[in-house]
Amino acid sequence: MKIGVITSAYPDYEDDPHGIFVHRLMKEIARKGHEVHVLAPYTSGETEFTLEGVHVERFHYFYPRRFEKLSGRAGMIDNVKEGFMVKIQVLTFLFCNVFHSLRKLKNMDIIHVQWPIPNGLGAIFLKKIYGIPYINTIHGEEVHLSKRFHMLFALRWLVNNSSKTITNSSATRKFCLEAGLDEEKIDVIPFGVDTDFFRPLDVYKDENIFQILSVGYLIERKGFEYLIRAMPDVLKEHKNARLKIVGSGPLESKLKELIYELDLGDEVEIVKNVSDEELLMIYNSSDLFVLPSIVDSQGNTEGLGVVLLEAMACGLPVIGSKVGGIVDIIQDGKTGILVPEKNVLRLSEVILNLIENNLRQKLAANGHEMVKYKFSWNSIAERYLKVYKS
Repeated sequence: MKIGVITSAYPDYEDDPHGIFVHRLMKEIARKGHEVHVLAPYTSGETEFTLEGVHVERFHYFYPRRFEKLSGRAGMIDNVKEGFMVKIQVLTFLFCNVFHSLRKLKNMDIIHVQWPIPNGLGAIFLKKIYGIPYINTIHGEEVHLSKRFHMLFALRWLVNNSSKTITNSSATRKFCLEAGLDEEKIDVIPFGVDTDFFRPLDVYKDENIFQILSVGYLIERKGFEYLIRAMPDVLKEHKNARLKIVGSGPLESKLKELIYELDLGDEVEIVKNVSDEELLMIYNSSDLFVLPSIVDSQGNTEGLGVVLLEAMACGLPVIGSKVGGIVDIIQDGKTGILVPEKNVLRLSEVILNLIENNLRQKLAANGHEMVKYKFSWNSIAERYLKVYKS
């Protein structure tokens, strides 16, 4: 089967975090013997290459090319705020998306659109002109953006013309239904985790330190501010606790200022993006993983929380906020602990409770088994292939 993928985020190399979850799905599908062609906007490097069995082509969408800013690594939502020049690029992006889709993907058996807004227009033209069916994967941001900019009519059009639309969590599906999208078109298939790679390892741990870990892009909806604010209460009871946040992003300076204001410079650190191999070791040398996501000021929240899956696959007990798709991963008290968003006091209480008793071992074991059974990329790829074939 020839599968064409239209996406606005895709990695340039193996450890590149930009759209890495899209690549991991397509890599698994290619591994099963299918031909995968990805079309994505230019970010850097080569315009055509093969990445772990997946053929990738990047297109330019603005001239002079040095002014292309829309598809930069901060994400289109943040990039479009950079001024009038970038806002104009939304229109040129849509035109180039259709033009290159018709040129590069007209011989595909099926088209898979990641983020139908802004990437679905090319798929519509491929269906109307060449009769190629397409499916969408909605990640959540599209629904909130469509509401904010009065574009729900466009999202409904893209969903109604698709053969199937997939959401990454039950929470995202709920957002879609509240927006008036066709219920019969919409199913849930989560993102997965490479359970062959992310796995428990016997690594050195400093017995004198209780290492708390969080991972993610440093933006508002990840809620790192609240985890940092919980640390003074944790440290009052356990001076050996430490927090490591792995990631980079627009809030890095603000979060470092907060760490300084709370006098946590020796107990809390922010580590910029690392390779998968380094991240694997960091997971395995930690004692507890926390994802303190929130519903941000724009109404966006966590679509799923893939880093939770990675942590659980490595045998870590986890804490997550009770928002978005996190509730699809964590069964409260069984595979992890759910806490109310932005509740610093409750978050510190739960962290202290897990430091002080043996519940951690039970949560870690249950979470590890659940991820291997429900969230391996092999399992997720098989579910997508059933949709393609149907």
